[in-house]
Amino acid sequence: MSGVSGMKSGGIGGMSVGGSNANGGTLPMSGSGGAQAGTGTGGTPSSGGNGLGGSTPGAGMGGTTAPGGAGGNGATSGMAGTFQGGGRGGNMGGAGRAGAGGVAGGAGTSSSGGSGNTGNTGNVAPPPDIQGGMSAWASRYWDCCKPACGWSAHVSNGSPAKSCDKSGNPLSDNDAKNACESGGNAYACFSDRPWQVGDKLSYGFVAKNDTCGRCFHVQFTGTSHNGSQDMSSQSLVGKHMIVQVINNGAIASDQFDFLIPGGGVGALDACTNNQFSTSDLGATYGGFLAGCNGDHTCVKNKCQTVFAGKQDLLDGCDWFLNWFNGADNPNFTFQKIACPAEITQRSGLNDPG
Repeated sequence: MSGVSGMKSGGIGGMSVGGSNANGGTLPMSGSGGAQAGTGTGGTPSSGGNGLGGSTPGAGMGGTTAPGGAGGNGATSGMAGTFQGGGRGGNMGGAGRAGAGGVAGGAGTSSSGGSGNTGNTGNVAPPPDIQGGMSAWASRYWDCCKPACGWSAHVSNGSPAKSCDKSGNPLSDNDAKNACESGGNAYACFSDRPWQVGDKLSYGFVAKNDTCGRCFHVQFTGTSHNGSQDMSSQSLVGKHMIVQVINNGAIASDQFDFLIPGGGVGALDACTNNQFSTSDLGATYGGFLAGCNGDHTCVKNKCQTVFAGKQDLLDGCDWFLNWFNGADNPNFTFQKIACPAEITQRSGLNDPG
């Protein structure tokens, strides 16, 4: 059973529409780890070599760590795996193992390269469980339109949300015309997709009738707004998200419309035969999952075909099928929370408090 769609206003010059969701499946898509960089080469007996951690240029999990070099007289420690600039690995590299006679390596560092891409792994713990929060449910959409909070007039404090050109590059003109209007060239940025920062925590962006830039802590209940026994929604018990409002519109007071690649273009569509040069974007409301009747393998194939060469969007699809398990309209409790710096840096929107 499909959920109710949410219509988001695009602010000055147009509107963007949220997609409703169909029932999810159960087969997740696995991310792929970075390759092991190789073991450290031991030195002479008097000086052991350094074991270097695996870098993570691949999708999904961070690379595995390499052991330290064979220790001589107190060999040096194995170093932690770090992210390559522009890489697509997890947030943290693995710890290096000690070389023979050496000491254990430290933890890896976060990636700062690429197009704002942090992969789909991490070890950030969620906030404490919500006590006495409000109830809501999550629909999903990805209409490629510039978000309503992308105009200067819609933001009271600081810069508006970033918008991008057709290729996903940030625009310098905050008030560029919405791509959902004729002649417009401002689209949603590919980096608006959700991403995992821990086994139980992800970050993302939503459309909601609230102040631009405000963040909310979401804690999933394991049930679906559809009223059906959705196993994928049940799998979200114990998982949390922190989301920032970057869009708004005709959305129910108890509804958050999550930006998820392939989530449904809605009525105002800058994706079809425009940004992606295809009409195969799934159901108008519900996207790939609805169009595939809940088949996760079908969703994965559509993601790889439509978003080929667009790593952020591919990572967003991986997140939906893997961390989110393709959940369809899951219920949750929520409360207002201070925005993490990682979210505001990505969106460009300040936390209005």
